[in-house]
Amino acid sequence: MVQMNRQETKYLAAVQAYLKGNPILSDAEFDQLKAQLKEEGSQFASSKEPKCYIDTGICTVTYQPDNFRNNLLYLPVGAILSIVWLALGFELIEPIIRINPIVLAALGAPLIYNGSISITDSFIFPNNKIVYGPCPVCETETRVYFGDILGVEGFGDVASVKCTKCKSEINVQRKSLRASTLPKND
Repeated sequence: MVQMNRQETKYLAAVQAYLKGNPILSDAEFDQLKAQLKEEGSQFASSKEPKCYIDTGICTVTYQPDNFRNNLLYLPVGAILSIVWLALGFELIEPIIRINPIVLAALGAPLIYNGSISITDSFIFPNNKIVYGPCPVCETETRVYFGDILGVEGFGDVASVKCTKCKSEINVQRKSLRASTLPKND
């Protein structure tokens, strides 16, 4: 049994009415409703499985954020700050009082955490976002990095990548995580 909230019911009714030829919502209202449902993570507004349209030849799918790899971006700076913290702690505090290294690391954890996030987001990987999903054509898993790396500009609002298997060009939108192929020319 599927439970839907009022917005999801309205969305499905609007889709059915549109397919029958009598839309109940304007295009702007429908787009706003769909964007709201996507923000809420509704299963009705986003498709995780690829869809291909025969008339246009465009294949689409919704990508997902890759939180694991995104969090790994903070690891190098976090490791360096941890080593610097422990080294400075031993050099400065050791002559005065002996402190267990675990306690010293625990005391520095908030500083290391906040420092690694601010340094990484400001200087190394500004505006970072990693997303993944299946290729809309062949379903090979594809990853896309949005943002800059050490001052070198990367993808901004739209990323254009090629699938490693089928060589189709995929356009991924940063805001909606919508991936689509280019129309096929007959």
